[in-house]
Amino acid sequence: MSPTSFSLLFRAQALSIYLLFFLVGSVGALVMPTFSVFLAKEIGVRPLLVGIPFAGVALASIFYNQVIGFWSDRLRDRRPLIATFCLVGTLSCALFAFSRNYLLVAATAVLFFSLSMVSFSQMLAYSLDYAEKHLPVERIPLFNAIVRTQIAFAWVAGPPTGFMVISHFGFTRCYLLAAGVFAVVAVSSLVFLSGREAGAAEGVQRRQRKTETALPPGSWRSLVFCVLAFSLLWGANNAYLISMPLHLDGNLGIKTVWVGALMGTTAALEVPFMLLAGYLAASLNLMYMVRFAGVAGFCLYLGIYFAGDLWQLFVLQLFNAIFIGVLAGLGVSLIQQLLPGRAGSASALYTNTTHLGHLLSSMVVAGIGEYFGYREVFIGNLLLVLLALGAFSLVRLPSRKSL
Repeated sequence: MSPTSFSLLFRAQALSIYLLFFLVGSVGALVMPTFSVFLAKEIGVRPLLVGIPFAGVALASIFYNQVIGFWSDRLRDRRPLIATFCLVGTLSCALFAFSRNYLLVAATAVLFFSLSMVSFSQMLAYSLDYAEKHLPVERIPLFNAIVRTQIAFAWVAGPPTGFMVISHFGFTRCYLLAAGVFAVVAVSSLVFLSGREAGAAEGVQRRQRKTETALPPGSWRSLVFCVLAFSLLWGANNAYLISMPLHLDGNLGIKTVWVGALMGTTAALEVPFMLLAGYLAASLNLMYMVRFAGVAGFCLYLGIYFAGDLWQLFVLQLFNAIFIGVLAGLGVSLIQQLLPGRAGSASALYTNTTHLGHLLSSMVVAGIGEYFGYREVFIGNLLLVLLALGAFSLVRLPSRKSL
């Protein structure tokens, strides 16, 4: 990499994007791992009612992302959208901080917190616009990898901070902290980001021309199985995030503050696996690598089901890091191979697999947790991983020469 092209990755505007991704990721890392504990312990609802808001957030996120994402491509400036959705997040987290009414909290999560999460997808769209305009084509994958690692870094700090704040100060201050971070991002997006990156007519026309590229034979069938498999794997991952705090507290007698340490450990380990997966993708078959990640996920959930000591859970985070690192690093690239020349569609479709996974996980946690217990959720995760590996076996990637 030449010094000039390297410096483009660390100019002021790129650094601002990295920082805002870290902050937005930190909000999710503060709220999402703690929300199931908030519902079950602070508000005191049974497992079925814990899962319902997560299902509603997943459905609402899919709807909001599709509608707002399509409309936003016609705008010349995404910053007001980012700021507005972050302010919605500020109000949502403030309500979580002060309300203990289940119906009000659930409705706020479904209708408004899910809307605030669109700020992440709009930040992602902004970063893609920035990369297309300012970076050489060969440097865009590295820029995207650096952006993704900010989310991993956020999850290194977010869950331990969230559970530590809850342990010492309670849920009110934890969610006020999240509200404050949302407010900082809202202001910073207007102050530090340039308004010249998004929605330019030339960029829209270029994306429209790309969508005219013919798909390789058989891609639609493989695409369906690929989307199904990713949705199943992300469903297993989110069921893990929801159930793990409750499993540790209710079944193992381990303080939930350790959940933050476990998740932070995973996030720290994810970064090298994510970058390594991106490096190896140039020479290895993507499908083999993603299947390997699925096997790592299977080992993780099997191990958690039988683990009885905290140190065993920490060791198992190595499998979790491989599982998430490879999926996060290569998932969108795999779908792009099935949708050549349609990067926008591929990115949106991959993002929606995470939301479909969230919907699936909420049903798994609500159903299994209600009738069998939170430990048995990990048996459900094993089944999801096996189904995903079966779906991946039906995916046929086009050769690189045909792309």
